[in-house]
Amino acid sequence: MKLKMKTNAMWLVIVAAVCSSVVVLAQSPENSDVNLAGKWKGTRRTTGLGPYVNRVQNIEFDLIQTGDALSGSYKCYGGKQATSDCPNPVGKVASGAFNDGDLKIVVQTLPAGNTCKFTGSVVGTKMNGRYSCYSGGSLSSVGVWHASRH
Repeated sequence: MKLKMKTNAMWLVIVAAVCSSVVVLAQSPENSDVNLAGKWKGTRRTTGLGPYVNRVQNIEFDLIQTGDALSGSYKCYGGKQATSDCPNPVGKVASGAFNDGDLKIVVQTLPAGNTCKFTGSVVGTKMNGRYSCYSGGSLSSVGVWHASRH
């Protein structure tokens, strides 16, 4: 009888420890449900590539989130129209993901089909990081970016 009680007590301790670990894991920031859906507005600033250093463009993401995957639309503009800084002012989020605190968004601009890759992190209602754009397979722009939820 004593052996059976000790075995039952040991199982209760194991079950309690496992349940406790699951609760802590579910509450950790890396596994929290972060909703990135909606409008995000900010700027991107070039940090290299010849005469284009320190050019600032306004950007906007309108994100749709399904689990960890992101899709949606993108705008880059100087004022309210395309400028020499943003010759392809609209685009679509071709792919995107938010996993373990890391944000990755790949934009395809229209109509030219250039690709911009945004990487970074999200803290509350702000996201920021680095970006690189490619035109015809060649690197055309690199820099930093930030956006806030609107």
